[in-house]
Amino acid sequence: MKGNDVIRLLVVEDSTTVRKLLVSVFESDPQLSVVGTAESGEAAVQAVASLRPDVVTMDVNLPGMDGFEATRAIMSSFPVPVVIVTGKMDPKASGTLFRVMEAGALMVLPKPEPPGSPGYERSVADLVRHVKLMSEIKVVRRNFGRPPLPPPEPQLPQLAPAAKEQIKVVAIGASTGGPPLLRELMGQLPADFNAAVLVVQHMAEGFTEGFVHWLNQGSRLPVELAVAGSPILPGRVYVAPDGCHLEAGPGSRIHLSSAPPDQGLRPSVSALFRSVALRYGKQAVGVLLTGMGTDGVDGLKCMREQGAVTVAQDRESSVVYGMPGSAVKAGAALYVLPPQGILKLLCGLVQPSPPPTIRSSTDATR
Repeated sequence: MKGNDVIRLLVVEDSTTVRKLLVSVFESDPQLSVVGTAESGEAAVQAVASLRPDVVTMDVNLPGMDGFEATRAIMSSFPVPVVIVTGKMDPKASGTLFRVMEAGALMVLPKPEPPGSPGYERSVADLVRHVKLMSEIKVVRRNFGRPPLPPPEPQLPQLAPAAKEQIKVVAIGASTGGPPLLRELMGQLPADFNAAVLVVQHMAEGFTEGFVHWLNQGSRLPVELAVAGSPILPGRVYVAPDGCHLEAGPGSRIHLSSAPPDQGLRPSVSALFRSVALRYGKQAVGVLLTGMGTDGVDGLKCMREQGAVTVAQDRESSVVYGMPGSAVKAGAALYVLPPQGILKLLCGLVQPSPPPTIRSSTDATR
């Protein structure tokens, strides 16, 4: 938003009660103007075409065309920032929620808590703030009917043979635009990837467990919510839970910290990166992906100073170039790469896990 321009908003929600609440919430802010509402996916697509709003709030479960199909149609015809606003879901039933993000939705936000409840004011303020931020993102048209052209092969410096034996941990941080990209990376890392992967993805509370379940459906490596005290094992992916900093602790074990938020964030990417720099040094890789703000920048710089391999996603492939762009500007990234380049680098750095030893019948009788 520039100057005093008003952000034009379309609210898509089939519940009359929730729709009226959302309209009231948004209209209470002088920088927001609700130019229309829709009760179904079909009506949402038509409203976007006729009203051309600056941002759309989209529910997932809609009659007829659901939020996934509606978002696909919008992003392929009249691309506009789409924000999912929905209630908490059973993690096993959250597949559609994250498919909407694959279709182009920028982030997921919870519906406001009931008026009069202790958390109402905070939930409203968070919703309004994030919708304003998302309205500023420049989205692009999606072509879902045609396979994308393969990305150019990234040119990487020759890796030292010894480096392939050193990497024990890959630490990844992401925010806006991160979930589909993380699913893509987890789906392409090989099953014999012999390093642990620690992930901080900025996400509204209540949706992380569903995010982990969704990642697991497409990953060759097991993905789990990080649990305090658990060993950090190669070939596993650990995702930061709601409300805790995920850190590499002593003895190669998970540490979940309730320390104050870092730049207003908990979990914080920088908190993860700093702990990995401390515990693993040269035996680590830090990867900073798409996202708003600067979280992760000082942590990535710390990792580079300790000899770790550090990577920032490139501008062209980032939904938002805030976090990786700030890292590049600060000199924290050794590499600046698109997703396929990041994947190639990780596979080049991390030695495959050795095959299991099979004992012969002769060995068993000795």
